[in-house]
Amino acid sequence: MNKIKYIIMLLASLGSLVSCELDNIEGPNAGLYGSFIDKTTGKLVEQDIIRGGELELREFGYKNVTPQYMNYKVDGTFADSQLFANKYKVFPVKTNFQPVDTLEVTINGQTKLDFVVDPYIRILNPKITLTGKLVTATFSLEQTGVGNVSKIGLYAGADANVGEPMRLVKVDKTINAPVAPINPSIVYTLTINTATELDLKVGKLYFFRIGALYTAPNARFNYATAVPIQL
Repeated sequence: MNKIKYIIMLLASLGSLVSCELDNIEGPNAGLYGSFIDKTTGKLVEQDIIRGGELELREFGYKNVTPQYMNYKVDGTFADSQLFANKYKVFPVKTNFQPVDTLEVTINGQTKLDFVVDPYIRILNPKITLTGKLVTATFSLEQTGVGNVSKIGLYAGADANVGEPMRLVKVDKTINAPVAPINPSIVYTLTINTATELDLKVGKLYFFRIGALYTAPNARFNYATAVPIQL
């Protein structure tokens, strides 16, 4: 009986030691943050909050390492403060800008990394106005590649994160512009009749945002800044 008690006490002690060792393992001690900047305008390249782009990170020092993914914020920035200090391969995936090279980045402390990029589409001279019950958007487009501009849209939502996948109301148009740079002198017009939209209530504040989609593998929408309008 004493022998059994001894074994039980020994196992309990070993379990306690293992628990202490696990508790003493250091957690994430670094982070990565930065922006996607339009190389021509110097402005942030705005993103989608849902089904938007991602930043892929692969940590050095491991075989068959599992990639980590960081979602972009709507304003074109990104941040993750819970990473381990180390060297990483970093590259954007599912983007709304022309491909960029993979970078090797040493993350130590809170490390800043900006990408200077060419957005697939720039939305020029965006204007959104309310006249009576009609919200009207006018804009032009400039593209940086030779693929089609497949779709344009005006999206309405309850906050500034509005976009094609996160909205209450949308009006969009398939244009499939030919395989050549779209003419930036063309002015596009999209209109939402708020009187016929049950999800838009009189007296409430909504956000309206212009978007356009380029034809490229895994391409995401390009956007202008959301505009608040009280109906």
